Order: sequence, then structure tokens, then C-alpha cells
Amino acid sequence: MRKTFIMYILFLLYMEIVFHIACFKSFSLSSTLFIFFVSIIIAWPLTIVSSLFKNEKVNTIIMRAICGMTVLIFSAELVYYSIYESFFSFNGIQFAGVLKDGYDKILLTIFQNTLYILLFVIPTVVFLIKIPKVKKINHYDTLLLSMFMIVCALYTVFSIEFVNRNNENSLYNIVHLKNVPIQSVHKMGLFSTAMLSLERKIFGFNPKILPEEDILINKRTFLVDKVEQKYNINNSIDLKQLAEKETNETIKNLHNYFNNQEPTEQNKFTGLFQEKNVIFILAESFDEIAINPELTPTLYKLKNEGIVFNNYFSPKYPASTADGEYMLEWATLPIIGEDYSLIDMVYNVNPYILPRVLKKYSYKTYVYHDYVGYYNRRSTYFSTLDFDGHRYCNEGINMKCEFFHGSDMDMMDQTIDDFINQDRFFAYYITLSGHGSYDSSNFVAEKHLDKVKNLPYSSQIKYYIAANIDFDLAMNQLITKLKNSGKLNDTLIVISSDHSPYYLSNKEVNSVSKIDRDNKFDRNRGSLIIYNSVYKGNDKIDKYAMNIDVLPTVLNMLNIPYDSRLMIGRDIMAQNHDGLVVFPDRSWVNNKGSYDVETSRFTPYVESIDDKYITKITNEVNEKYNISVAMQYNDYYKYVFR
Repeated sequence: MRKTFIMYILFLLYMEIVFHIACFKSFSLSSTLFIFFVSIIIAWPLTIVSSLFKNEKVNTIIMRAICGMTVLIFSAELVYYSIYESFFSFNGIQFAGVLKDGYDKILLTIFQNTLYILLFVIPTVVFLIKIPKVKKINHYDTLLLSMFMIVCALYTVFSIEFVNRNNENSLYNIVHLKNVPIQSVHKMGLFSTAMLSLERKIFGFNPKILPEEDILINKRTFLVDKVEQKYNINNSIDLKQLAEKETNETIKNLHNYFNNQEPTEQNKFTGLFQEKNVIFILAESFDEIAINPELTPTLYKLKNEGIVFNNYFSPKYPASTADGEYMLEWATLPIIGEDYSLIDMVYNVNPYILPRVLKKYSYKTYVYHDYVGYYNRRSTYFSTLDFDGHRYCNEGINMKCEFFHGSDMDMMDQTIDDFINQDRFFAYYITLSGHGSYDSSNFVAEKHLDKVKNLPYSSQIKYYIAANIDFDLAMNQLITKLKNSGKLNDTLIVISSDHSPYYLSNKEVNSVSKIDRDNKFDRNRGSLIIYNSVYKGNDKIDKYAMNIDVLPTVLNMLNIPYDSRLMIGRDIMAQNHDGLVVFPDRSWVNNKGSYDVETSRFTPYVESIDDKYITKITNEVNEKYNISVAMQYNDYYKYVFR
């Protein structure tokens, strides 16, 4: 039994070290020491399970099965991380996400990680062949090993609760105050993260909210009697009074938090597009490198004649498109790890989501997607938003869609007439043409491949641009129909990428991009287009922004009343706040610099940035995420809009 125990410890520690190097390209002594003690703790119940029977062959089979399953889990997590830069832990939905991008992407990722997967498999096979017969457990070994395990458990508890507790990346913060699987795996190992995920799945997890800590939040600094300046605020909502009457401590803290937020100022864009029709587009994997005056002329026109956003980001969160979609629609950061915001929170109250709020102003609302409606449960989700019409591939739209490919041009051709003759309309398109893979399996890109065959780029880039030519042709159809119907001047077009084109390597993107994309921040640059044919403001916006900022920006432009204190995203055009981009691991970037949480490194873009400022923004980012999670789990808006 003792041999079995030791073999489990060595096996688990080996797997964790290889996995750590595969994902993070390094490992620290402190992390390895903690993982070693955790391996001892985990090895104990595994040893018990493998030593229950008198029949040694049965025990040996159980041990081999456990080791084989462990290899499968580590390999699957590595593939998932390589694609989505996160870990699925015990979330069944996210486990299914390993398969959701199609077998071509999975096989490519496995090929790219062949060395590490072999390092998982080969030593394990040798280990399982050479494994001795596992004897039945005896009382003496049970007592001895239990005492040893208790000592290790005490060490891990001490490490979590007392070692370097005030550090941003301390084990205490990761366990008690954060839900960041990347940091957790980096510091504690995959198995510790899985156990933490399981515990939170069973018992729930509400990150601590500290609304009274001066450094953790943006104290309200505006002057309420400054009558010359107007704010996007609902004065009928008395958050202070709501907090005083609230008995639920979490809701009380949320009220206090939002009461202390400074509302955004109204600005020259307030009401600029009031009563305009709205075309709102979530563009699959849309990046600046797809915009070309010859190959994608309509997108080029919309981008350069509309409001230009020079620092817009669409960070790739673990659920990729679903998270990008959720942030764009709800102006809130998504839950990471335990649940799936787009699916699990769709019945929450949200009075500001565009199809809901615009129906109050007599807009007819429509939603279209050129993939199947059941994927990401979109048909269920959109049915909760009371669209006047919603159509999907082969559910109202007659078209080919398979392997995550579908033609935006075909979708647009079949749907424009639904709304084009309405007095006032909101049409929401979720595109698919730009989705990978970018190879001969992409039948959408194949249609336009002749147009890019002479470009001096890799085959992947050619297919990517060809796929976006289809998107451009869809937009050309839209513009033409709007113009012919006399609706173009009265329509606002908003296009946002859902995430970066992660099927492409940084090197491939850099071959086209004017900005170096090698760092973790710039590789998540996206594209935001806000266009109206009449408006010629020649605006160049340098503020750093992301997809959670689009909803409040559009509401302000449409002059739709809303309370900006109650949103995590901020109106990009408001002058009384600095832009901020939040990444899934809590790293951040703004006009003053970028901060990488994993390395605790700040890269300044301007001079005179002190540690106090870095701490302030880092804590603000943590608060934004914690508040977002608390809002979703507690359906916060129903306590405000009773």
C-alpha cells in the first residue's frame, strides 16, 4: 500500500509539472512545493480506492483506470487551454466546449501539443505496465499515511490562509476572493483548481464586495449641483435608500457599490442618432486585418467614414463567442469557470438590453444567425427577449451551415425584407462567415478564394480574408437595400467583433496587422464600427474600450434614458472617465499602460505612473468582476426595478 501511495504522489506531481510547463512555459518553486503537498493529499484517497479489495488484480485494474482517466483529463484541459486560454474544471457545458469548434481545430491543437501529450502518455504507459500488484489496505498503513496526510493538509491550509496574504496573487485571494481559473492553476495546480471548482459548484461562490474601501472603488466625485453638466442617471432611483431598507447583505453591498459610482456625463454624442433605426451586428472573429479598400470595400467605407475607434478590444473570454456576445448585449463581465452567463443568466431582469428597451419606443425587433438556433441555446435565449422575429439556419433561413460555417451573404439576402419596410426597426445579426477553420474545409471562404489567391500571405490568412469577403458582400447588400428603400440616412449601424481570430497565430496576424500582436494585450484587439451615412464628424477615438462599453455608448447616442451607475461598461464618449479593458485573468490595459497579473508587471505608456495607481486600477478590475458575478447570480436588477 505504501508503494502505491508513493507511486500516486510521483505520478500526480509529474503530470502537474508537465502540464504547468505546457501551459505557462515555466513553473516556480513555491507553486511546485504547494502542488507536491496537494499531490500527497489527493494520493491518499486514490490509494484507498485502489486498495479496497482482496483481489490484487482488481485493485491494479482500478489504479490503471484512475491513471488513464487522469491522463485523459490533463490532455483535454491542455487542448482546451490552447484554444480558449482557460480551463473547464467541473463545468459540463465548458467540457463540451472542447468539441464546439469542430474536429479540425481540435486535431490541429493536438498536433501542436504532441510533445506534451506524449510526455503525459508514454511515461504513464510505462508506469502502468511496470505497476506492482496493489495489495489490500491494512490498518497500520492506514493510520500512518493518514497522519502524514493530515500534516500535509495543515501545510496547505497554512499556505492559503497566512502566507503573503495581502499580495494580489496570494493563495488566500485566489481561494477566497477571486474566481480566476488561470491564476488558480498557475499557483495551485489543476487538481486543486478542480476541487475548488467543485466546491463552488456545490456550495456557490460570492466574491467579497467591499464598497466602503476607498481604494477599491471609484468614489463619486461629481458635483450634484453642477447644473451646467448633465449625466446619464435616473434620479428616481435612490440607491442609498434601497440599501438602508435591504436585508440581503449581498444586495445591500451592491446598492452601496453602485451608489458610489460616478455616472457618465452626457456629451456631444448624446441623442446624435435619436429615433434612428438600428442594425446591430456581432461579427465573428472580426479583426482590422480583414478590412481592405479593394477586397472588403463596404467594411472599409463603414470603418473609415464612421466614428473611428483606435483602441477597441474584444478580449477572448473562455466561452469565446458566447462571452463576447453576452458582454456586448448586457454590458457586464461574464462569469468564468462555474457557470455560463449567456445560458444560465438569460432569465435575469435587464431593462437596458437593446431589444427590450427599444420595444418601449415602438421599434420592431428582429434577430438572425446563420447557424443552428439550438447552439448556445440561442433560440431559447432570444425567445425571452420578445423579438418580433427570430430566424436561424434551417429554422427560417434556407441555407447550408455545418462545421461552424455559414454564409452571411445568404443570411442577409433572405432576411432584409423582414424589417426594411417597418417604420422603425432594430435588427440584430450574429454572423458566422468569419469563423475558422481557414482552410479547404471552409466552403464559405472557398467561394471567394480566387480574389485573394495572389496575396503575399499564408494560406490561413488568405482563407480568413476570403471568409470576410462574404461578410463584406452581406454588408453591401444591406447598405444597398437601405439606400434603395430610403432608410439608409435614418439607420445607425453598429458592428463589433466577438473576439480575436484565434484560429490564426500571432505570426499570421502580424503579417497583415499594422500593430504588433505578439503580446497578450494587442492580440485581443478587435474592431468597432459605428456608422450613419449622414453623420460626418471625422471622429477619431483613442480611448481604450471593450465590448462591455458598447451598450451604454449606443444608449447615449440614441438618447435612451438609462442609469450609467448601474452598468459595468461605460459610455466610451463620456469625458469623465478613463477607458479600461479587462481581460479574463484580471490583467488590464488603458491609456496609461498595461498590467499583466500573472507576472505582476506593469508596462507604462506614459510617464509618472506610481505603484499606488497600479494598485488602484487592479483593485477596480477585481471589483468590476466581483460585482458582475454578484449581479448575475442574484439577478440584481429585479431589486432595483421592482
